[in-house]
Amino acid sequence: MKKSLATLALLGAILTGKAQKIENKIPSNSSVVVAGNADNVFKLINFSEINSSALGKEILKDINRKREDNNQVNSLDNVGIDLKSNAYYFFKQTDSISYHNIMVELKDRKQFESTLKESKREDIERKNGYNILQGYSNLTIWNDEMLFLVNGDRSYSYFNEHKERLEKQKKEGEASYKFKRRVANGWARDYAENIFQGNISNNLSSNSSFQKSKKKNSVVTLWLPSYGSLMGNFMKSYKKLLSNNLINLNDSNIYGVNEVSANLFFDKDNASISLDMEVNPDMKKYMKKIYNKRLDKKLINGFDHEKALAFWSMSINTEEMLLQYPDMLTKMYGGIIPSFKNEIDIVGDLLSILIDEEAVGDLITGDALFVLNDFGKKEVSYKSYKYDENYERKEVTKTKETVVPDFTLMIGSKEQGVWKKALKIGEKYKVLRANNNVYEFIEKTKDLPFEIYAVVKNDILYITTSKLGAVSFAVGRSLGKSNKYGKLIRNNTSVLYADVNALLDKFPKEYVGRSEKKMLNFSKENLKDAVLRVSRIKGSTISSELKLNTRGIEENTLKLLFEFINQVAK
Repeated sequence: MKKSLATLALLGAILTGKAQKIENKIPSNSSVVVAGNADNVFKLINFSEINSSALGKEILKDINRKREDNNQVNSLDNVGIDLKSNAYYFFKQTDSISYHNIMVELKDRKQFESTLKESKREDIERKNGYNILQGYSNLTIWNDEMLFLVNGDRSYSYFNEHKERLEKQKKEGEASYKFKRRVANGWARDYAENIFQGNISNNLSSNSSFQKSKKKNSVVTLWLPSYGSLMGNFMKSYKKLLSNNLINLNDSNIYGVNEVSANLFFDKDNASISLDMEVNPDMKKYMKKIYNKRLDKKLINGFDHEKALAFWSMSINTEEMLLQYPDMLTKMYGGIIPSFKNEIDIVGDLLSILIDEEAVGDLITGDALFVLNDFGKKEVSYKSYKYDENYERKEVTKTKETVVPDFTLMIGSKEQGVWKKALKIGEKYKVLRANNNVYEFIEKTKDLPFEIYAVVKNDILYITTSKLGAVSFAVGRSLGKSNKYGKLIRNNTSVLYADVNALLDKFPKEYVGRSEKKMLNFSKENLKDAVLRVSRIKGSTISSELKLNTRGIEENTLKLLFEFINQVAK
């Protein structure tokens, strides 16, 4: 028994070591990491299916185009790269150069080298233990086990700011652009060789946050260890603001967002992307108070769930948002714009003094639901011009058929009296026309070729394009014959839903070309709907998910994706 356990432990260690071979080389302080899980990919699709696909054929065509011999590659499995091992992209930004990196395992070094052009093969620098091929701004380094590609994107502002110091390294007669490229390539080479040789203190294999970010059955994982720092570094690239001391980031996490991770899944009847966003203690405090309520059921029952083409719901605590905003404003921007810290503090104080948070919270509760009910066609008039026989321009009125939406917007409000007074004022100034508590907007812009009606009833302000719907709302009649998505809406702070095929059916067919027709037919046969949901904060994490639901005709949605590419490529 002990021998069996020892054997299993040894086997586990070997498998884990194989999986972490590349992760041991990747610095854990990388700004962005994308990891492709080959095991999960090839549970869904095999090489023969990839090779025979339009995408696979195009890749093979490109590989064989570069070959200068008659030995054509007939499978992606024969390019020397171990495609059944995990692949990684990682990004690292410094003040002088940003590195885009790709690292994969090799299964046949000579086979890989045979895919290179002969001219490039002659430029390979053979070193003790690995090989290097220097490109214009990229570097390829490999041995018998691993392939590492690095592309260095130098910072032009860095060279301008350090011009005097860097010019001392310039060779006599060397052109400026050649000098900059030589220096940047030298940096990239040192960076690549250090990583390839394992000269890093902390790597991904020992990083618990990265390991937790990889979800079971995920095909691809995206990991950003510090989203706030990444965005801060991006803002630092605006050197003009920084040089004028207008902005002082000091590695500040201005958005209050720490780690972000996302995972891509291809299941039997859906494809989905899940995203987890960890916030810092300050932002957690704000989010807990702002997103602490559920959407009012009266709004949920205000539409027929079965007939809606699309809807978007949002539920926040308006009173708490106004209470927390002054402090959020100071925390987010007071530190990074020190020259205006006092002004920002004053703005926050004025907001607290001038705004009655409870009153505004009653006027607009923070519940909102937008429903797209339908699309219709309508004749609309527009102004144009024509020229007579004397070439004089005259204005003429023409008509055309256009597609108009049928929608309803519902906004929660406990202060119906205020809205009713506002509508009465609109009626007084002939902006609105009233009929049995239904208010029609008389003044319409040219960009709105449809009627708009407003109704206040049951703690809800309704804005709709449907006169029949407006009348129903005014007499207190609910349009919600189905509550299919009630639980989904109530359990999340925001939901965006779209009935894909119902929307595409409404798309004007006269604007559809040959390729678009293929897409429409494919969608009709295979797709159902799409849902984006954002959860309430749990602990320090806000989670969201984008899911595309299919009819489950194919074995899985990855194969469906390849079939879609095949259909479009025909």
